[in-house]
This record gives sequence, C-alpha cells and structure tokens, in this order.
Amino acid sequence: MYRGQYDPLTALTSAGRLMCLELKPCGDNRLCGPYYLSGEPHPWRKDKLKVFISRGCVWVAEEGGRCISLPQWMIEFGHAADWKEAIKMIKSGSGNFVWDGVRRSVCKSEVRYVERAALVGAKAYPLESCSLFRWMCGLFSEERVRAAWDLYNVTTDAHGNAVFWYVDQSGNVLFDKRIAYKENGHRNKAFFPARVYRVDEGYRGKCYFGACVPQDGKKTFVVESEKSALLAYLYYGRRFLACGGINNLREVDENMLLLPDMDARAEWAEKGQVWPWWEQWGLQAGEIPEKADIGDMVEWRMRR
Repeated sequence: MYRGQYDPLTALTSAGRLMCLELKPCGDNRLCGPYYLSGEPHPWRKDKLKVFISRGCVWVAEEGGRCISLPQWMIEFGHAADWKEAIKMIKSGSGNFVWDGVRRSVCKSEVRYVERAALVGAKAYPLESCSLFRWMCGLFSEERVRAAWDLYNVTTDAHGNAVFWYVDQSGNVLFDKRIAYKENGHRNKAFFPARVYRVDEGYRGKCYFGACVPQDGKKTFVVESEKSALLAYLYYGRRFLACGGINNLREVDENMLLLPDMDARAEWAEKGQVWPWWEQWGLQAGEIPEKADIGDMVEWRMRR
C-alpha cells in the first residue's frame, strides 16, 4: 500500500523538517529524537522516537509504544489533511509547502476522557474470543480470570485483541491499549499495540494500568506489562500496577517497589527501589532469560 508512493531515502532525509522535530542519525537509515510519538518532548530519553526505513517505507516509532508510517504520522500529529496531502508533502522534500510550524493535534489544551459507556459497551464482547483470556484460563480458573479482568477493566474487541483500559483512581477512563496475542500467550508482534482514543484527539491523561484497583498495602508493586500485572495479581492475590513499557516508568515514590524485566534492572534501579523478585523463587539473576519478567515465572510455577 505504501511502497512506491515516495522515495524513502529522500523522505527520511527531510523527516526532521517535515515533522518539525530535531532528529539525529542513530544508525543506518535511522533517525532518533527525544520525543513521544505525538512530538511532545520526552524529559530524558534522547532516542525515545525513532524514524527508520523498513520494507521500502519510512516508519515512525515510539520506544515501547506505537509504530506508524510517516504519512499516517503527518495526518495524526502533523498538518496533512489526508493521505493524499501527506504523500504530496513528503514527495516535495524541498520545503515548497508553507506551514506555520504548529501541529494542530498537539495544541489542544483540554484533556479529554473516554465516555464510560465505551468501556461498558466493550465489556459486552465475549472474553472467550480473546486468545489471551483463553490462555490465562489454562493457568487459573475461568472464574478467577474473569474477576481479575473485570477488576482491572480488561476487555476484548471485535478482532479478539486484549483491550487494556487505563482508568485512574478517580474512575476516569483515560484511553485504551489494544494488543494482539497468540494462543500461547505471547504477543503477536506482527501487529503493533494500538489505541482508538489517541493522544492527538486530546486523550492525553496518564496513569498506571491498574490505578483503579484499590490499594491493599503500604507498598505498591509496579511491573512493566499489563499482562504481567494480571498474572501477578492472580498469583499473589494483591494489586500490581503496570507502566506499559520499559520507558514509561514515571512519578516513582518511596512506597513503590519496582519489578523490572530482567533486561531493565539497571535502568529501573536509577529511578526507584527494585525488588529482586527472582530471589523469591530461589533463583539467581544469571539463571533467568534476559527478557524474562515475573509473569514468566508465574506461568512457569503454575505449569509445574
């Protein structure tokens, strides 16, 4: 669909100008910058945003978040009215288009919330159609899994994706996060996580996944993935929060115990107190796969 509509090398070269972002080379046919996907500055990660060539097209990806094509980025976060205009502007590559430099989608000041009816309606989809739900029912009883998904506001959609709704402590529905899973419980990486309620439409509120679950102790446990938060809750019977990505950890306080994936231990240790969860299983760090997390250990224990 995208291939052949524009020259990818020319588009990559002019990406910084087109996106009005300061992007620097960080590899072959790859640019990086300290931004979220929307173009809003990231406070410290200098390569949070990546622009690169793949399969003859230019893609824009946020580390730990969405990946979309450059034309789609121009429509969602830039100044293109539609796909045709986005392609035309990319093809120009010489600054022929006059633009005031303001991304209309990023300039909205009011934070929008998702109507509660959207979440209620999503709960009408049968959970049995979601492969992640079926997989979890192979580890725990269906009754317990249903209760956990309801408590954490996890649903499915017409495509069988797992839909993780981010709901804050006040009950405001901030946004959705849709992830495709395989029958073995692993992510289907052929499909990138997606949102229907997007940042560029004003849904910019942020919270931890599981923030709506009542606090049940003095310490708050934080993991990376939403799936792992659910598994840990089902296994330990207490609240676990998820930040939704290795670089999404924020507002860490002294009451938080961080349970990073094995490859994020050093990075998370700079932000807060890391709880060595692997030691609770009688293991040393070197005995666990590099990208394993506590969710993997819960699965391993339940299988045994």
